[in-house]
Amino acid sequence: MKTSFDDARALIELSIQRCFGRDLVVMTSDGQPKTIRGYIKTQSVDGHQVKRLLTVSCLPTLSTIMLEGKRYSLSLSSPEQGKGQRDSQIQNVYILNLTQAGIKHDFSEF
Repeated sequence: MKTSFDDARALIELSIQRCFGRDLVVMTSDGQPKTIRGYIKTQSVDGHQVKRLLTVSCLPTLSTIMLEGKRYSLSLSSPEQGKGQRDSQIQNVYILNLTQAGIKHDFSEF
C-alpha cells in the first residue's frame, strides 16, 4: 500500500533527475547495455579529479560506462549523504574508476 510519503519521495526523485540527470548508457558485466537516468559529478580531492555517478538506479557489480571517450568501471561508494548525517534514500553514488591497459581486478599489475 502506497503512502503519501512514498508519493512525495517519488516526486522528489523525479524532480532531481529532471533537473540534473540525463540518460546514460551503462554496460553490465554480461555485456548488455542498460539505460539509466543520472548525472556525473566531478570533484577535486587532494589535487586529484574524482568522478561520481549519482543515480536512483541500482547497478550490478562490474558495470562500466563510456565518458569522454574513456571507459570507467563503476563501484558503489554509498548512498548519497543526506542532511543530518543520514544516508539518502533517493540517490546512490558510484565512483568512476578509469579502466586502462595493464589493470586487472581493479589494481595495477605494475
